[in-house]
Amino acid sequence: MRRFKPGWKCGWSEGVVLALVLGAPVLLNGQSGSAAQGQAQAGQSGSGASAGTQSQSAPACSEGPPILKRGKQPDLPPCPDPPVTAPAPASTPTDSTRTRPVSPAEALIERARKAAFEFSENLPNFICHEAMARYVRRGREETALDVVSAEIIYDHAKESYRDVKIDNRPTDTSLEQIGGSWSTGEFASTLLSLFSNRTNARFRPGGASTISGMAAQVYDFDVPRENSSWTVRFDSQTLMPAYKGSVWVDPSTARVLRIEMQARNIPEDFPMDTIESAVDYSYVAIGGASFLLPVHAESLGCARGRGECSHNIIDFRNYHEFRVDVKIGNVQHP
Repeated sequence: MRRFKPGWKCGWSEGVVLALVLGAPVLLNGQSGSAAQGQAQAGQSGSGASAGTQSQSAPACSEGPPILKRGKQPDLPPCPDPPVTAPAPASTPTDSTRTRPVSPAEALIERARKAAFEFSENLPNFICHEAMARYVRRGREETALDVVSAEIIYDHAKESYRDVKIDNRPTDTSLEQIGGSWSTGEFASTLLSLFSNRTNARFRPGGASTISGMAAQVYDFDVPRENSSWTVRFDSQTLMPAYKGSVWVDPSTARVLRIEMQARNIPEDFPMDTIESAVDYSYVAIGGASFLLPVHAESLGCARGRGECSHNIIDFRNYHEFRVDVKIGNVQHP
């Protein structure tokens, strides 16, 4: 589960809380949906895929320039919600469907799905240090608020937090109760929800790229509102928006290196008009083995029409194995 709670300061009313929760049931044993509609990223290949999903006379479209998105964004009109198509009735496959070759792009995204499932099964118990810098953004300027730090314990797929500090000052308040912005759960929920059967994200190849010095294949994806498990709560209001984004996949290992998500078509009566999230993964050593885990994350939420945003920048460091030593009694031998 991922949560992001900006308690809006600097002009926002006291007590107003935004929570972003992503924690869908994980069902990874099925097939993904078809490729999604959307424009190719600027500077990336993929015009052929775009032509396959839109008529030649249809204009390109965009959801506007996401702030957390890598690379330059095109200045294009907004995209409508992708159509939700009913599943086709079951039929006996023809010889042509039996023999249709799987494209390299389809093969890689299915390998990434399998790797995500293995990631959740093989993730060890560990401890790491989280440092979350919190900012208020107005336009291109950001004002630092504070830095929240904590020790994260990941024990049998459950996270707990201890030694919570604000600007390096100890506090006896839990992370969820410190007020202002906070975020938890980057270790599995974002990745597994993206590839789950329930989400049924529609992937479209976006071309080759590099990230952190590593070669990657980029896939753009769309999740319609009907399949969304991304729950947005602002004060007493709740929203489960459609969202889109991009995922960077290492073609040699099929491991995910980065995930970006942006909420789409947010209703005009909702107090937020921008909701974004990004997680970067890298290999870290735990107990003598190497695991691909989050090393950096960002969350962003902006007030509708005000140009004021809450921005969290989170770094995860000092991963090491978590062990519990059990001692029973104090046996003394003569």
